[in-house]
Amino acid sequence: ACYHDSLLGKLIVHGKSRAECLMRLRRVIDEFVVDGIEATLPLFRVLVRDKDILDGSYHIHWLEQFLARGGMDD
Repeated sequence: ACYHDSLLGKLIVHGKSRAECLMRLRRVIDEFVVDGIEATLPLFRVLVRDKDILDGSYHIHWLEQFLARGGMDD
């Protein structure tokens, strides 16, 4: 069995506005490659394009509800 830390790296973006940060984040996540293990990049590629995330309309249970309603199936 192969074991690894679930936090392989930390990605930090900055910008002059939230919109600029989200734009940079989308680009970096689209270009980010993790090879050899399963990663959460597909989830984050969906999340940074979701209207609720873009609008800042999320809460502590948002992700759980998003996944329960099949948010990754869209």
